[in-house]
Amino acid sequence: MTLETVRNPVALIEITELVDKLLDAVDGELSSRSRVVDGLLDLRLAAADLPDVVAQVDDCLAAVPGNTTVANRWWMETLADLRTAASN
Repeated sequence: MTLETVRNPVALIEITELVDKLLDAVDGELSSRSRVVDGLLDLRLAAADLPDVVAQVDDCLAAVPGNTTVANRWWMETLADLRTAASN
């Protein structure tokens, strides 16, 4: 038996589906900062069994730019990075 963390396939599917849903909701150049934070918190909850993904979401929450809006480019890149982190 190794000390590797076993990935929870249900969590991976849930994160992937949630990322897809959040990406589908992106429209225009800006998103509400509160909507971005809510999305990250939803991802954090979905990733509860994946501590490395939770840590990355926490880093993203600490780094959300803007006071009231977030550039959708940042948001989409962040979602892509989180999807990659969950699948690795």
